[in-house]
Amino acid sequence: MSADPGPHRPLPEGARFLAPLAARARRGDVLLRREPDPRDPRRAPGEGPPRRSAVLIHVAGTALDRAALVLEERGHALRSQPGQFSLPGGKQDASDRDDVHTALREAQEETGLDPRDVEVLGAFAPIPMPWRRQLVTPVLSWSPQMPPLGVQDPIEVERVVLAPLHGPGSLTDPAHQQRGLLRGVDVGPVYDLPQDALVWGFTAMILEKVLTGLGLDPVAPTAPVREIPAERRR
Repeated sequence: MSADPGPHRPLPEGARFLAPLAARARRGDVLLRREPDPRDPRRAPGEGPPRRSAVLIHVAGTALDRAALVLEERGHALRSQPGQFSLPGGKQDASDRDDVHTALREAQEETGLDPRDVEVLGAFAPIPMPWRRQLVTPVLSWSPQMPPLGVQDPIEVERVVLAPLHGPGSLTDPAHQQRGLLRGVDVGPVYDLPQDALVWGFTAMILEKVLTGLGLDPVAPTAPVREIPAERRR
């Protein structure tokens, strides 16, 4: 496998179904656009630049109806978003070469995903998260089969979940798609997946854009409304 997402490198044959999304990642296009919000904290005088982070959108399989992506349930003892579902990833270390290196390193530390087992298809434009003073770069990767995965850091990760892209129990199964409400405020798409995997918030917004980029049906505006339960809000 290769970590070279160069724009002229041909896609592996088994990854051709990802071509529309991969082309955007190779160009560094915006995957998720966040409009400025008047409630965003203002940058203080003398404050340094936002911290950089990266998340890995890893898809395994050779066709849409046989592909799945990797999600994590965050550790239940974490102070920030315990028990919520996210993509593998985290903050950039000083030793990281770039955002791709950050995403691959974090995924390996959290799930055991070996960078040698994946093909990096590109990196999208960083997404600003002003309330955390972060820029988060989504990195797209692929492998023909799902590599062996498992919890490597039980503090950070409670479990690893594989989410199919298509078919029963998948991200595009209407029976598992909802719209979310948090304290009465619309928080966008919700994926209520098997194995008690409720995906909402920032991660669900990224997944919705991934599905749209692959020509798959995102969560419809008319989908059932789901109030995010109290234990998921922490």
